[in-house]
Amino acid sequence: MASARLLILLALLSGCQAQADVPSRDVEARAGAGDTRLIVRAGRGQVAPGIPAEQQAEAKARCGIRYLDGLGDVIRPEEREQHERLSAYASEYNRLMLSHCPPSR
Repeated sequence: MASARLLILLALLSGCQAQADVPSRDVEARAGAGDTRLIVRAGRGQVAPGIPAEQQAEAKARCGIRYLDGLGDVIRPEEREQHERLSAYASEYNRLMLSHCPPSR
């Protein structure tokens, strides 16, 4: 009985995760709420994945920044797959969000 409950719980959680991994939906929801911040990798450089190096400073100034849990510059071997998935998500999210950011002054 307990194992059946665990399986149901895991199925529900994985369904929620799959929806959360759709950057276009998340961008529309956040931009619609006025939150146009880009996702940056936690660490010294605060790199915004998906934004070309020469546009980083201007994009972060225009849009603002926020962190994504689990996306940092220290990667343990057992976290590599999750880090790659989060990096891909952040890259697509940032590319899409850039068009919603206010123009530079």
